[in-house]
Amino acid sequence: MPELETAEPGLAKLSIREQLKLHNNDRACSDCHRGIDGWGLAMDEYDALGQWRTEITRKLPDGKLIKLPLETLAKLPDGREIDGMESLKDYLLSERREQFARAFVVKLLTYALGRSLEFSDEKHIDALTHRFADDKMRVQSLVQYIVKSEVFSTK
Repeated sequence: MPELETAEPGLAKLSIREQLKLHNNDRACSDCHRGIDGWGLAMDEYDALGQWRTEITRKLPDGKLIKLPLETLAKLPDGREIDGMESLKDYLLSERREQFARAFVVKLLTYALGRSLEFSDEKHIDALTHRFADDKMRVQSLVQYIVKSEVFSTK
């Protein structure tokens, strides 16, 4: 995967969306970016440390700081347009609820077990996903379900 040419003059002054347009001029890059850019642009309201922001502060090569506006309007791979994290959250909870719940359970269970999940874990994943979704996707409850689960106690 080639990186953006950071030495290109003026690149730091471009918004993320403009930088991605340049990057997407390369056909090898555009195929992948078509599937991921929308998600990332919607999440641009968070900085690299996960802190909320209303503008982007960027350091130029000469050391000066500039402020750029956020551009969170994005198109997801299925064609749906969203604008920012609240819109992304609504989309995930309405259109991808089960998929989101299962993915969250898989990631948290993998972390909790300290190993990759296997085919034999499917029944536990299904049960935990069902309980998590039924409990309004409360993370605190999911942690408790995992800790009390057979798969966790026999890890």
